[in-house]
Amino acid sequence: MKTSASPPTNARRLVTAAVLAGALLMTARPAAALDRLCDPAFENCRTPLLDLINRETQGIDVAFWFMEDPRYLSAIVARWRAGVPVRLLVDPRASATYPLNAGILQGFRDAGVPMRQRIASGILHWKMMLFVGQGVVEFSGANYSENAFKPVTPYANYVDESIFFTDDPAIVQTFMTRFDSSWIDTASFSDYANIGVSAMARHYPVFTQYAELNFPPGQSYATRAVALYNAEATGIDVIMYRVTDRRHSDAMIAARARGVPVRIITDLKEYRSVAKLWHAWNIDRMWAAGIPMRVPAHAGMNHQKSVILKGQHTVIFGSSNWTSPSDRSQQEHNFFSRAQAWIYNWFTNQFDRKWNNETGIAETKAFVPLPPDAPKLTSPATLATGVSRSTKLTWYGGPWAHTYDIYFGTSSTPPRVATKNLGPSQSSGQTQSYTPGTLAAHTTYYWKIVSKTAAGKTKSGAVWSFTTGS
Repeated sequence: MKTSASPPTNARRLVTAAVLAGALLMTARPAAALDRLCDPAFENCRTPLLDLINRETQGIDVAFWFMEDPRYLSAIVARWRAGVPVRLLVDPRASATYPLNAGILQGFRDAGVPMRQRIASGILHWKMMLFVGQGVVEFSGANYSENAFKPVTPYANYVDESIFFTDDPAIVQTFMTRFDSSWIDTASFSDYANIGVSAMARHYPVFTQYAELNFPPGQSYATRAVALYNAEATGIDVIMYRVTDRRHSDAMIAARARGVPVRIITDLKEYRSVAKLWHAWNIDRMWAAGIPMRVPAHAGMNHQKSVILKGQHTVIFGSSNWTSPSDRSQQEHNFFSRAQAWIYNWFTNQFDRKWNNETGIAETKAFVPLPPDAPKLTSPATLATGVSRSTKLTWYGGPWAHTYDIYFGTSSTPPRVATKNLGPSQSSGQTQSYTPGTLAAHTTYYWKIVSKTAAGKTKSGAVWSFTTGS
């Protein structure tokens, strides 16, 4: 991909960006400031983002886990060809799951856009764009996919997100510094394409971080959030895509136990995903604790990550899920908004609309926990003879069961003799077992297993029998 005019040199781009960042620091925030949350349940959030790209004349910094919408590629490349400095932080590992991402990355590479890739163990989970000349940053949990920023059908077919646009200098400057820090980081990032020697330098002054922002993995999301959960006395409303870190679910259960109303909207996409089996466990145990829970009734998934703390008038939102990687290894950005009433009101109205289906279109429905798979008995084999009197019972519990009722005896309808919390099978070869003690000689025994989820839902296995030897 060639252009008729060469972009400015890296050195010139650096000077331009630094001067503009300094000007931003000195400029008072206008009364008609751009602070906006956009809801792709019914709004087109892609158009204002493309407008920001198309209007930018001084510099664009972009970081993303994956990008699948070619509109962003075309718009950003057009600004690059027009001489606007552009930098990209990317993570090519996303292409294994999102293959369209590979073509987008190749398009940027071919256009000559400077790109650095995250190589640390935790993925780059940022989803942000920074516009230097306009003094605006956009960030959220929304990936730059075809349908994350615009509904297919308002309220009926969309991806749950909360997309934030702001020109608050404290927030913009913080992202400038954090982006620069990643750009020059040689431990967590390496060159991906079109990097010159002069490009490996900060583009902006080093600004003090805005106190309400949070950037894992260097800054714990869970520690900060759980402390606020534990301090809440009025009510907690949560929209959360993935839950695998029990610190969050434990805190919700504890809040419920001390009388704080808790409501949770989550997603079912990974509720029966073996790769994310602890999501089901956390969701089930919160449901079993009496927490009201709802899931999407609309087409499309709930990918949002937000927490409303009513007594503290605080909203937590951004890119982190309730997972250990989102706290300890992945590169994330989150906003702990405590001072802005309009943000609190926006999230409160959005949550109530979804929870109560206020538009007349079913956006959510009650969560109904599913049972586990039936346990598969493995040994002793059914009808086996000459079995050791000290044998143990072994079965494959599957990924969804956590406790097991063990039925055992000499009757063909054996009684329950034990309940054991043995956990799920996290691989196809992981089994559970129980030793009933020393058995009588030359005796036929019957046994079965009933599996239970964390929600108490059950599934019974077959009844097997075996006969002991001498």
